[in-house]
Amino acid sequence: MSVPAPDASVAAVDPHDTAAFDEWFAVWHATDAEKWPGGPGWQYAERLAMALDEDGPDENQPLVARRGGVVVGVANLKMFRRENRHLARLEVRVLPEHRRRGIGTALLEAAERVAAATGRRELAGLDETPVRPDYVDIAAPFARHLGFTVAQRMVRRRVDLPLDDEHATALRRNPKASPAGYSLLTFVDHWPDKYLDDRCELGRRMSTDVPVGEQEVDEEVWDTERVRALEASLAAQNRAKVITVARHDASDRLIGFTEVAIPLGAPESAWQHDTLVVREHRGHGLGFALKVANLLAVQERYSAVRRINTWNAEENAPMIAVNEEIGCRVEAHSAYWQRPIATSLSSA
Repeated sequence: MSVPAPDASVAAVDPHDTAAFDEWFAVWHATDAEKWPGGPGWQYAERLAMALDEDGPDENQPLVARRGGVVVGVANLKMFRRENRHLARLEVRVLPEHRRRGIGTALLEAAERVAAATGRRELAGLDETPVRPDYVDIAAPFARHLGFTVAQRMVRRRVDLPLDDEHATALRRNPKASPAGYSLLTFVDHWPDKYLDDRCELGRRMSTDVPVGEQEVDEEVWDTERVRALEASLAAQNRAKVITVARHDASDRLIGFTEVAIPLGAPESAWQHDTLVVREHRGHGLGFALKVANLLAVQERYSAVRRINTWNAEENAPMIAVNEEIGCRVEAHSAYWQRPIATSLSSA
């Protein structure tokens, strides 16, 4: 696929072509460093494994924009293989010296054509605006200019590790850290077979029980194959995962969980994945208990971790309160943008 732009062309990247993928990742890495100076950013192994994954729930298609044979912008188009087949998600990045020349628009239009050809009806993407005073937001004006509207606003926070002894002790001794009638269990990387049915139900509830703003998303269907495929994908990305679950003692069922992923190639910056307490068990401090137990487990098992990054929808006041009590501070504000794919494309 090759799409002309005013003075550039856009093409899909074959992740099996090492030289082509290296060019794509070089721009991805450079724009990571621009937005988050001093941070490790996405790791090569992570992005390559995502692009190569042919069996997982997500298909990731890297795209490059070239001018004069040089890669000046990149994008990643994510399309879902199971649920949400109406939706494609896109991230566009252009090197600073090549911005405002139509490169981002050319990448978006090329991605939109690919998405439309697979029957997608909606294009969406998430941007982040760091709170540091020198950062200038370029994503929001770009999105508005192209007709995107905000479906949900989010906030990114981080907690620094290791916790000082006084703070860690206070968290452990907080009555909410040991809710009556529930037990907390922690494991690494793989869900034990005995909890797979509960993991599948928690995955389904994660798609129905959390705030999604104005997004149109499907209820997800989870099975053992899906759980193990995600674990295999995590291993391929050279990531570890620390998981803490809450078991309801009376029923012996898992009713909540939280996960943190650690890039083993750059463990200083870890990433909060899903956290959920099912609706009927909320109000007992379980969100706090889960997050504290998992945070301390990460600190104990992966001493190189220096921060955990987490996101919350602005309307998710209970989880925001938990994160702030733990010690998280705001790093960035985010917006989830969406727009319909042009009818002429989706019907082509």
